[in-house]
Amino acid sequence: MHNDEQSAFNYSLYLLSFKDYSEYELRKKLAGKFDVCFIDSIIAKLKEKGLLSDKQYVEKIIRRYGNIKKYGYFKVEQELRKRGLKREVYENLLSEIYTEAKEEENALSIAFKRPRDKLGKYLLSRGYRSYIVRKVLALLEKE
Repeated sequence: MHNDEQSAFNYSLYLLSFKDYSEYELRKKLAGKFDVCFIDSIIAKLKEKGLLSDKQYVEKIIRRYGNIKKYGYFKVEQELRKRGLKREVYENLLSEIYTEAKEEENALSIAFKRPRDKLGKYLLSRGYRSYIVRKVLALLEKE
């Protein structure tokens, strides 16, 4: 285990140069290599410099999984929890960025590309809320 705070800070910068991390994920990475006494001060420095922000990280995750990969609300929420983010950090952002209208739009775009016989199960498996799935299936039946 390294005992130098500067090397711990440099290592955290090295990690952040490749990808974004939540505070929880970065703490976990650093805990394996450095003394715990350094980690709090390093996290504080990174936040102060704007290099580590759970809010920005949450926004990126929501956009990636909600808008690009077109996952449903529950699947996006699961991805956020998996990364060690607390509900109070992401709850408001999730409902602001990934609205019901956006979720419905994503479900419809998937629906037009998939065979209809197993569409309901497919959408549910991708984390869409059941009332959104029913709404999309009803819209498709009208056509």
